[in-house]
Amino acid sequence: MGYDVNAANIAMLKGYVNAARPMEEMFSVKDKVAVVTGATSGLGFNIALRLLQGGAKVVIAGSSQAKGDYTLPILEEAGFGPDRVVFCRTNVAEEADMEQLIKTADETFGSLDIFVNSAAVWSYAHIYDLPADEFRRVLDVNVSGAFLGIKHVSRYMIEHEIEGKITLISSNAAWLPYPVFGGYPHYASSKGGVNALAIEAAKELKRFGIMVNVVAPGGMVTAGASTNMCAKELPEEKQDEFYEELMVWQSDAQQPVDTVAIVAYAMSTPMSDGMTGEVVTADWGMSHNIVKFQPAIDQYPEEAE
Repeated sequence: MGYDVNAANIAMLKGYVNAARPMEEMFSVKDKVAVVTGATSGLGFNIALRLLQGGAKVVIAGSSQAKGDYTLPILEEAGFGPDRVVFCRTNVAEEADMEQLIKTADETFGSLDIFVNSAAVWSYAHIYDLPADEFRRVLDVNVSGAFLGIKHVSRYMIEHEIEGKITLISSNAAWLPYPVFGGYPHYASSKGGVNALAIEAAKELKRFGIMVNVVAPGGMVTAGASTNMCAKELPEEKQDEFYEELMVWQSDAQQPVDTVAIVAYAMSTPMSDGMTGEVVTADWGMSHNIVKFQPAIDQYPEEAE
């Protein structure tokens, strides 16, 4: 009779139906245990919040106890008490701190399924004025911190045979002049390093079922961005110049943080089972100049009919 293509296709289609997991399961983190660094402000906080809303238990990490002291009550008011979320003071660039963070997740919630590294620092300086110590500081937190996170999280997951999700927060600054007039050589370098680190880690960890990916946003509405924190050390006249040029580059608005947080959430779910070593750009079209030129487009008068 020969090969019956239609019969084979019918059998395959039925197989797809039988194998398809329910959509609510594909987007769920229910009963998973997550660790989120940089979770006492901005994007990290929003990612932790989304994971809690999705049913996960979360260890939030921040650089000072004071940040934990005001973050936990906010989450408790939102309905997430100590049975769902705890704080661990963590300097991500210190290996002992990272080990303690993993230990906190294990001792408090008994597992570690999801790791999101959102901790980062930045400052503003042109390359010809940038102190070498400041360059090293930014790379130490942003790159070494990501490395230590992957190292100890993956070690835990391998030991406990957990097919987990690791997501690093990067930035479109790795490939996009940020802002257009410069001033971020250390930050841009660090985020390029984060991207490369994730790709290499993905190669090594896939055989253990551990997926490593990156989410790369653009400029976002955070306390730091809103108060021009990265230029606070500049003379006042330079701060004004910095802010004006930054706003020209970012155009009509900064990106809402939750538009990025929800992508990082999705990367922590079974939805991303087929992804590893990916740099997912979630920058509101900024990499394609869509945001930059939108206000001008909006100002064009409608053509007369």
